[in-house]
Amino acid sequence: MTRMFMYLDRFHVPNSEDLLDLTEQGHTLYRQTVFEQFKATAREAILGCVRRERDGEEQDRDLLRDSIAVFVELGNKLKKVELQIYKEDFHKALVAQTKQYYKQKSRFWLDQQTCPEYLIQAEKCVQDEEGRLASYIDKYSNDGLMTATRDEILKNHQDELLLTKKSGIDSILERTVGTEAQASREDLSRIYRLYTPVPEGNPKVAEAIKAHVCKLGMGFIEASKAAKDADAHKLITQLIDLHDRFLKIVKVQFQEEAVYHKALKEAFETFINKEYYVSALLARYANDLLKKGSKLSSSTNLENTMDHVVMLYGYIRDKDIFERDYQMYLASRLLQNLSESEQSERSMIGKLKNEAGYHWTSKLEDMFKDIQRSKELMDGFKQKHTDFHTELNVSVCTTGAWPEASIQPVKVPSDIGMVSEAFKTYYLSRFSGRKLRYQMNKGKADVQVQFNAKCKKILTCSTYQMLVLLLFNNKTTWTFKEMQDATGIPKEDLQVAALSMAHPKVKVMRKAPNTKDIGDDHKFQINPKYTNPRAKIPIPTLNIKSNKPEQDDKNMEAIY
Repeated sequence: MTRMFMYLDRFHVPNSEDLLDLTEQGHTLYRQTVFEQFKATAREAILGCVRRERDGEEQDRDLLRDSIAVFVELGNKLKKVELQIYKEDFHKALVAQTKQYYKQKSRFWLDQQTCPEYLIQAEKCVQDEEGRLASYIDKYSNDGLMTATRDEILKNHQDELLLTKKSGIDSILERTVGTEAQASREDLSRIYRLYTPVPEGNPKVAEAIKAHVCKLGMGFIEASKAAKDADAHKLITQLIDLHDRFLKIVKVQFQEEAVYHKALKEAFETFINKEYYVSALLARYANDLLKKGSKLSSSTNLENTMDHVVMLYGYIRDKDIFERDYQMYLASRLLQNLSESEQSERSMIGKLKNEAGYHWTSKLEDMFKDIQRSKELMDGFKQKHTDFHTELNVSVCTTGAWPEASIQPVKVPSDIGMVSEAFKTYYLSRFSGRKLRYQMNKGKADVQVQFNAKCKKILTCSTYQMLVLLLFNNKTTWTFKEMQDATGIPKEDLQVAALSMAHPKVKVMRKAPNTKDIGDDHKFQINPKYTNPRAKIPIPTLNIKSNKPEQDDKNMEAIY
């Protein structure tokens, strides 16, 4: 018939306003006499097959594809109609049925299943609908069908799912450690996959995670405050472990989605900044992490732990406390040569610079430069002065770069006075116009002590303790008042130095009377009965400035 009417289609129909070509006329007649009469029946039959397939009954997908194609192709054959027939006569009914079906089913599943089980069911439904779209439903229905599915299964029940007490998001997150960690992480990945296409889906999940992390963080802080005698680093270790755990979840399970990074950041900022002492504990933790001989540096992945320390530092709003304490600890490590590794120190400063900027970290870098220049100065001094029996090492610290501290003038004995004056003269000859003042409360010394005819030991002690020990070159017994007059050491600092060496667990000196307090007339001597199997003995400096007797007892016991 097409060939028979070809002439009319080519020459007669185009010149006549009311006539259609043979193909369009045929489809128009088919629509009027067949399609309009049976479309409702066909639609219900197709939707019935879809419903039964959703219930698990196998269907002939080829037949369904050909049946649905009638709604699509009929519109394509008619001018100015295109997909309108499919939209009006099939798509709307398909979406409406989908909404109704999953509304009923989701309620039933929620009442019967746990949150993880429901999520598995939801993912299967989403995958099944995607399979139907790929197999026999026209691609035009993709957005409407998937939106209806996700709205009824996921969006409308999101709050109920997340807040389920026994199996909701809190339960899933709690199980990310322990024997069920792998299963719970798979549940989190499933949540991310399912809710990413849902409008405002991820922000709600992120808020739930933020609340959970806040609750854990505040719990750690409250427990730390209650357990006053617990491990000093326990809180920071817990916060680092918490951060490491959830950062991995954000990176892996949530594929570094920005909203989850933001939630983690806000959670840590919330509880870290409620307690200022977290800043002080973090600086102390960083000090022990980088300190020579520390258990922390040997038992952790150093670079990874430093990253977490810097991240925690980044969450602190008032950074002054941390920066002040960190600088003081760094000064102590540099001056006492207690850094485990210069490379680690510089790596830490680099990480802090990336987080905090140049202004503060430039002071830390200047401290390193001072130490390096001091080594070069000492090399030059020792080459020029080889006649001193006392070995001297001086760290020249530039004012402004190091933590500010008042310089207490003390009386330097002749044993070290000559060599210290010689270095001062050497330094000023190299740098005219500068001032050099010795800060005797920051150093340490190795002092050889002859306790008796058979016992000679080297004591590693503070500079103030050295000044006290050197007094006994002049006489065997000194009162506390005499020691203070002879050295010029401030009273509290001299108490610390003297009582540290007279403590029962140290016994370098004898004290009369043998009490924990100290008076001007109390007498001190080198202990002639001192024994120790080691040739070189470190002498601790005790923190005994507290006015509380019970605190003194604890400090006096904390020696080694």
